[in-house]
Amino acid sequence: MTAGIGEVSPSLALSVFGGAAPSNVAIDVGLHGPSLANSNSCASGAIAIGEAFRLVRDGHTPVMLAGGVEAPLAPLTFGSFALIKAMSAAEDEPCRASRPFDLQRDGFVMGEGAAMLVLESREHALARRADAYAEIRGFGVTTDAFQMLAPLPTGAEAARAMRLALDEAGLEPSSIDYVNAHASSTPIGDRAEVRAILCALGEHATRVAISGTKGLYGHPLGASGAIETAVCALAIARGHVPGTTNLGRADDDNPLNLIGPAGLDQQPRAVVNNAFGFGGINAALVLTALTPITRR
Repeated sequence: MTAGIGEVSPSLALSVFGGAAPSNVAIDVGLHGPSLANSNSCASGAIAIGEAFRLVRDGHTPVMLAGGVEAPLAPLTFGSFALIKAMSAAEDEPCRASRPFDLQRDGFVMGEGAAMLVLESREHALARRADAYAEIRGFGVTTDAFQMLAPLPTGAEAARAMRLALDEAGLEPSSIDYVNAHASSTPIGDRAEVRAILCALGEHATRVAISGTKGLYGHPLGASGAIETAVCALAIARGHVPGTTNLGRADDDNPLNLIGPAGLDQQPRAVVNNAFGFGGINAALVLTALTPITRR
């Protein structure tokens, strides 16, 4: 800095700390419950929703606003992810560059976006006559403790996060109707997730509908888990399983029942949503169809 302190924004100290975003939302909306932030890489949004779910379920607060936000589209961010070879270098057909689980995948297409979900107790929903989409029943989070950039190749810890979420939900793998995979479109990431899903769901993994939806909107990093939780809730509410955009041919050793680009008109009643991030952070959420609310 050569121009002195006058060049420093007066709001800098209040905007750079991790909790600035939820604090500003709380001030703007008038929320007085827990205000929490995390920076758990691409699992951030899912972890935020999972923590909010437990706060509501355990009676600490009747309602929470939870989700993820990311606006990374800038040259510095592009450069940093290009250097670690995480992003697609495909130039011939840019609209097909994001192709989760496809044999020709070579990395993700960075996106940006946000999704915020209202999580509330049944009593709170009844009192305000809410139109509910789905119910969150389970949450699991683990760490690979392997590498910062590469997932554990066996997928064992990602599978354990899925099983923890299923256990908390009180559901068997065979009861799952749809898995929204993290499926970032990186060669090693998608391969490790295939192994994780097989490990977590067993033989059922070859029958259950599975798709990766990042081909629709890119990979918005920390927001992706929240966006995909919203996708899962809408799949339950609207009776449609979204497809895997740009999926042509999967790896020869991939036995999963991958849903093609058109999606599938079916009513999923129990769904798993995966979100995995750098550092080996693994998160999984279980959502189910809502028991009909009877209003007085």
